[in-house]
Formats: sequence, structure tokens, C-alpha cells
Amino acid sequence: MRFYRPLILLVLTLTTLSALAFERPFPGNAHRASLVITDYPQVQVDGKATRLTNGARIWSTDNLTVIPNTLGSSAHIVNYTTDIDGAIDRVWLLSDAEAAAPPPDKTTSPSQNQ
Repeated sequence: MRFYRPLILLVLTLTTLSALAFERPFPGNAHRASLVITDYPQVQVDGKATRLTNGARIWSTDNLTVIPNTLGSSAHIVNYTTDIDGAIDRVWLLSDAEAAAPPPDKTTSPSQNQ
């Protein structure tokens, strides 16, 4: 029985570490911009006023969901998608390495982005 505990701990550690090493998949229809939350749900994207949808989701650099009010009024480099009305529905805050990489490929079809 004592032999199984370290073995189980080793297996769980290895599976957890591999999960931390993945690259976040951004949809092909994502746009890159600087986002500032001005007066929730109002935001500025590259200086232009727009809004977040009622069910907008924001993911941090750790891929955890974030409450919009916790972001403050500073500018964040993000990838985002819009709904059919042009409101922002999904936002990914980018790390420095992700922001330095080229934006998502726009050649994928919309059916591949869901």
C-alpha cells in the first residue's frame, strides 16, 4: 500500500505539469487590440468606444475567467471576438509572449472557430 501513494502522486504531478504547458488556442476570427474597460459594460478598443455583451467572458493569462471590474481602467493587450451585433463576447488577456506573437490566422472557416 505504501508503494502506491508515491506512484499515484508522481502520476498526478506529471499529468498536471503537462496541462500547464499548452498553448492557448485562439479562434481564427479573433482580433488583436488594446482594451480599456471604461464604465462596464462600456469599453474602448484601440480608442474606439464599444461594449461587452451581457454574457461576455474574459480569460486571464492563466486561462482563468476574470470579472471585468477587477481589471481596472488600465490598457490590456487582448485577443477578442465579436457577436453578430459587433459587441465583444470573448476576450483573452495576453501575456507578453502571446502579444509578441502574430495575431491568430484569419484563414480558418467560422465553423472551425466554435
